[in-house]
Amino acid sequence: MRFPLSRPTLGDQEADNVRDAMASGWISGTGPYVGVLERSLEQRLGRAAAIAVSSGTTALEIVLSALGVGPGDEVIVPALTFAAPAAAVLTVGAVPVLCDIDPMSWTISPEAAHALRTERTKAVIAVDLMGHPCDFEGLAELDVPIVEDAAQAHGARTEKGPAGGFGVASVFSFHVNKAVTSGEGGAVLTDDLELAERVRLLVHHGMPPGQGYRHTVAGRNGRMTNLSAAVGAAQVSRWDELVAGRLRVERLYDVRLENRGFEPRPKRSWASPSCWLYGATSQDRDAVVERARRHGVDARAVWPALSDLPLYRPYAPGRCPRASEVSRTAMWLPTWSHMTAEDVDAVVEALV
Repeated sequence: MRFPLSRPTLGDQEADNVRDAMASGWISGTGPYVGVLERSLEQRLGRAAAIAVSSGTTALEIVLSALGVGPGDEVIVPALTFAAPAAAVLTVGAVPVLCDIDPMSWTISPEAAHALRTERTKAVIAVDLMGHPCDFEGLAELDVPIVEDAAQAHGARTEKGPAGGFGVASVFSFHVNKAVTSGEGGAVLTDDLELAERVRLLVHHGMPPGQGYRHTVAGRNGRMTNLSAAVGAAQVSRWDELVAGRLRVERLYDVRLENRGFEPRPKRSWASPSCWLYGATSQDRDAVVERARRHGVDARAVWPALSDLPLYRPYAPGRCPRASEVSRTAMWLPTWSHMTAEDVDAVVEALV
């Protein structure tokens, strides 16, 4: 593809860090850049503890396990999201309960979630979809633990604080298509130090620090490698630059696509979303995507609503019409932090 969906914005600091990690021989999950990344995230998000892990999906699974979610429990999950939150719930043996979305943010609807809450509800996974923060005040009224999935929301904010600063715990992804990347990787952040200890224990094979091979719980290897953390630490130091670059691209698309049959994704007035991938809707979405791809532009339809997939449909207690409508009309356009105005012009030309 001439214009892929996303590209990482890498520089000298990332390369220098990786060379340093390789020269030291510390390339596993116990290397020093892991700690550097964790401290940087704590300072950036204002949370008491950050634990670097191998992926955003791993982060979700570990947090649910650390919260004691398991067989017999239910976890409310938005119907419009990448499948990882629902899959993580199934992985720990619990039941995902799919919930419809708010049409003005595309994030989980607190009102719909209230209708789905039962005595078995153990948590809610609130996905800051495509960089738009959830209505955490509305979700707090559910009176169950909230896990904020901020995987796509680096740099987003509400009037109450930054994305990644909400819930009993929050998770990030640093997959290569994110604004801030480590190639693969993720992190768990929390202000609950006891929860942080349980997360670290589960991530490190259930071995308490400094006690050798004394396994106290059945854990797993969910650690981020030092090489990935070396890239991630450099990227976090460039956080503001990388986030601003994608917001600049978003503004360029907004101007270029105005009055051409596209609607930019909606935003709530109380939110300052970030731009993960530029999202827009079109009633001719599938034809637009096909035309763009014929011209070397990796435009993509967004995920199907989970409630419309055979695998997850049994976990939708009712219909999720808003999620289905967005999944039918929404698409992503190529987006990266160093994308130029000329790149955006070429993409738009391929769309129309």
